[in-house]
Amino acid sequence: MQPQTFLLFFLFFTTNLSAQFTIKGIVTDKEKEPLIGATILIKGTNDGTVTDYDGKFVLKIPETDSAAKNEIIISYLGYISKEITVHSESDFLKIVLSEGRPIPEVILPGVRVEDIPIRLFEVAPVGRILNKDLKRDHTVIIEPALNRITGLHMHSGALNTNRITIRGIGNRSPFATTKIKAYLDDIPLSSGIGETTIEDLDLSMIENVTVWKGPTASNYGAALGGMIHLKSKKIKEEKSIGHSTTLGSYGLQRYNNFVNLGSNNASLFLDYNKLKSDGYRENNNYNRDNIFALAKMKYGQNNTISILANYTKLKAFIPSSLNRNDYEDEPQKAAFTWASVKGYEDYDKLLLGISNDFSKRFSKFTLRNKTSLFGGYRNSYESRPFNILQEGSNYVGTRSTFSFDSRSHRDYGIEAGIEFFHEKYDWQIFETNEGVQGNLLNDNLEKRIYYNIFLQANKIALTKKLLFTTGINFNQTHYNLKDNFEDGTDNSDDYSFGAVLSPRLGLNYTFKYKVAIYGNVAHGFSPPTLEETLLPDGTKNPDIQMEKGWNFEIGSRGRIWADRLSYEVSLFRMHIKDLLVVDRISEDQFLSKNAGKTLHQGIELNTIYSLKNYKNFSTDIYFNYTFSDFSFREFEDDGVDYAGNDLTGTPPHKINFGFDFNFLKNYFGNFNFQYVDQMPMRDDNSIYSEAYSVSNVKIGYKRTLFRQLDFEISGGIRNVFNQKYASMILINAGSFGGNAPRYYYPGLPRNYYGG
Repeated sequence: MQPQTFLLFFLFFTTNLSAQFTIKGIVTDKEKEPLIGATILIKGTNDGTVTDYDGKFVLKIPETDSAAKNEIIISYLGYISKEITVHSESDFLKIVLSEGRPIPEVILPGVRVEDIPIRLFEVAPVGRILNKDLKRDHTVIIEPALNRITGLHMHSGALNTNRITIRGIGNRSPFATTKIKAYLDDIPLSSGIGETTIEDLDLSMIENVTVWKGPTASNYGAALGGMIHLKSKKIKEEKSIGHSTTLGSYGLQRYNNFVNLGSNNASLFLDYNKLKSDGYRENNNYNRDNIFALAKMKYGQNNTISILANYTKLKAFIPSSLNRNDYEDEPQKAAFTWASVKGYEDYDKLLLGISNDFSKRFSKFTLRNKTSLFGGYRNSYESRPFNILQEGSNYVGTRSTFSFDSRSHRDYGIEAGIEFFHEKYDWQIFETNEGVQGNLLNDNLEKRIYYNIFLQANKIALTKKLLFTTGINFNQTHYNLKDNFEDGTDNSDDYSFGAVLSPRLGLNYTFKYKVAIYGNVAHGFSPPTLEETLLPDGTKNPDIQMEKGWNFEIGSRGRIWADRLSYEVSLFRMHIKDLLVVDRISEDQFLSKNAGKTLHQGIELNTIYSLKNYKNFSTDIYFNYTFSDFSFREFEDDGVDYAGNDLTGTPPHKINFGFDFNFLKNYFGNFNFQYVDQMPMRDDNSIYSEAYSVSNVKIGYKRTLFRQLDFEISGGIRNVFNQKYASMILINAGSFGGNAPRYYYPGLPRNYYGG
């Protein structure tokens, strides 16, 4: 049997026919990006199929004895439909659709043509945020969209204070996201020590987001927590300009302007946006300017060069966290010490990348190479109550991937490559005199270097229904610290971690046409930051090791009930050893150590029910549920045994429910509800945060005027029922100078926006 039959996504059976033949193909846009969920319909019938995650399809067509030709119609929302004639001897079809004005939709009953949320053949736990999901809220920050991904929780204390955790990984970081990698296209957004900041990227520059949960992205570093992959804006093949304004409570202002210059061979997208807010709390002002540029040029038959640049200028004041009494009675106030010095951070940073995408097609396979060069810098000044931190970093790197794909419905694919990253980070600490810079206290230069070598085999068919995926990642990480402060001591030192080999194995079995089960085993790691390898006096701590772990997972995906209900459910169990514990021994000093093992196990459920074209009304209803049972297995700190306690910083239960709707042709809206369970805030489980629920609603009107002007107006209410809740908590908050520990960042009360 031919291997082409192994990856059938939708298979259409006909009856009472004397003969039939099978056609196969792929549907892409002009940038060769696959169109997921494009409809292929046999003309004059209601019979057809839709494309899978790779943009590919298989369709059986009846043979006819008449002279009539067999014609199929290919359509995709927002693209110009195409009709083609097919024959029994047709080769593998390569169908390219062009973007255009809205056209009458050709849809199969119950099928969502604009997206297929469940990817039947994915052999990994993956969450996906489409562009329309990013626009579901006020488009100010990515936090609401990310928090609808099962297994992920994003704490958001302010627009510039966030922490992302995936399956409990990263929840012990005090103020930033760690142990989770992030990329914009092929450009790393994580620093050389694994700290990640994505909240200062404006959503106008992002097309979609894919979240790999756990160490399953072996070709992107096998980070313990996972990987967040942001894809840059798709350049439309048209010439257009646009503007949007959003205004809201607490002085919220967002302005966005863009120019799109698209053509067949060369395209340019320019975007400028400004975000301002007075903030709900004292000392909470936020001001950010962002300039984004993306250019693409085609040369030759299958080659594309892309250039991406993003510049961010930000100044944001810091209200910090509150103790219990202030959180209850005066949530609008800032922490006293931060308010007294008017603490803030002020930075600018530049992100640059150039990539060349080359492909060569042979009779049996396609060979592709994508090579990217990237670099950037960040200059920062942070005024804090206890000192002033001045930072500067610059980095360069490269990523090159070779892939080999069978041309017949991608029966198998092999991917191999390397990523190299080199960063210089210099930082100085100064005394502060009520916010005024004083004497120099520390002066250091860090070099952070890592490289990943990876090999991955994708979707190899073992039997007609069983697919196999495997991969391996090899990592080497090295830190160098140079102490430039002349105080009679020299803390310069090197710290290299042993090479880490992280394998991955996955299987996928497909039942009938639209239901599959999968299993996945993957190893991952997360190195400590350079600062975590140092003792409080600045000397090297030779005992610090990487955190490592194994993830075991089974799950099922499918589309049932006439394709109206898409579901995905997964059960996982992750074992982590050499858990890194950070003790805050003073307001500005931390002590790190490997303290034991943790067990992360849980259940994640995603469902979407689609009701289309029902009396001028259509809706998509979604329900997501996460159950997290995370605990310490071996954990002793300062002579206290915490084994058996719940892991801090992750809610055991989390629910997202909502629906998007369209009615009377031009009206749209959505409602979403989120429930977050209580979570322990200390390792001894003596204090828990309160469970909370937040509801949001949005409604709008859009239409096209004069055939060339797209117009939209919308408004919404966030936290409709004015619930009081902590949108971010600090784990194991310290108590200094007789003051109560400060655990809480208050969430916004009921607030409004429109634009």
